[in-house]
Amino acid sequence: MTTAPKPALKRAVMVASAFALAAGALQIGTAPAYAVAGPTTKYECRDVQTPGSLFPGDEVACTLTVSTAGNDSFTNVVAEVTIPNSTVYQTGGTRQGTQKVVFNLGEITKAKSGSATLTVMVDGQTPAKTAISSDAVVKGFAPNGAFDTTAASNTLTTTTTGTGQGGAKLTAKEDRASVNTFGRAETPVSDLVDAPAGVTPKIVQVTSAEPKKGYVGFSIIDNGQKIAWTANCTATAKEKTESFTVKITATGQAPVEAKVTVLLGNNVANQGFAPPADCAPQP
Repeated sequence: MTTAPKPALKRAVMVASAFALAAGALQIGTAPAYAVAGPTTKYECRDVQTPGSLFPGDEVACTLTVSTAGNDSFTNVVAEVTIPNSTVYQTGGTRQGTQKVVFNLGEITKAKSGSATLTVMVDGQTPAKTAISSDAVVKGFAPNGAFDTTAASNTLTTTTTGTGQGGAKLTAKEDRASVNTFGRAETPVSDLVDAPAGVTPKIVQVTSAEPKKGYVGFSIIDNGQKIAWTANCTATAKEKTESFTVKITATGQAPVEAKVTVLLGNNVANQGFAPPADCAPQP
C-alpha cells in the first residue's frame, strides 16, 4: 500500500524542483554560443623593389591567401584589408575610406582558394626604422553559420630616412619631341624626369617658354603620364621649334621642372584642326 507524501514534504519537493528548473534555464540561457570556424588565412607583405632593404619610395605588395583543406564550402567571402601607416595606396580591391580596401573573394572550397593583393608605396618622407604592416578581417558564411576571422601580416621595417631609394629624388631632364606628318607627337613623363624606384611621377603643368610663338598646342593625358602635342600651323619654309617648361610632381618628392623642345618639320600641320598657315611668331 502506497502512502501519499505529507503536504509539507510535497511542498518542499515542488519548491526544490522549481529551483532546479530555474537554475537549468539560467545555465542554458547564459551558455556562450559556439564560434563558427572559418577558412585558413595567410597574410604576407614583401618589398617589390629591394627585398631585404625597405627604402622610402619602395613598392610593397601585401598578399592575403584564403583556403581550406576540409570539405566545407565558404560563401560570400569578403576580405577587409587595412592600408599600412606611412604608405600611399597604389592598387588592389575597392577603396573604402582612407585606411581600408575591400576584396570580394566569393566561394572558398577545398578545390578553390582566394587571393587578394594590396600594393602600396612607402611614403618618401618616412623615417628610418618605421614598421610597415597590415591587418585583414575575413568574413563570410560557413555551412553552420557566419564566420569572422582576422589575419595579421608580417612587419617590414624601413632602413633609411629620405625621399626615395637611398635618398634619391626626382631629377629633371631635357627632351626633344618631333611632330610627325599628322601634326601630332607624344612625350612620356619618363623622357622628362628620372624617378627613384617605386615613385610614380606625374605631369601637372605645361607652360610655353616662348608664349609669343604659339606653334604648338598640348594636352596632359593618361593621368599625367604623357603630353600630347599638336601643330597649330605649318612650317613651310624651314623647321620651327617651340620650347616648354613642364612641372612634374610625385608623392613625398619636391616638384621639379623639365624642359622640352618641340620640333615642327617642313609642311607639318595639325591636319583637320587648324588651317595650314605658316608658323610665324606673334607680335
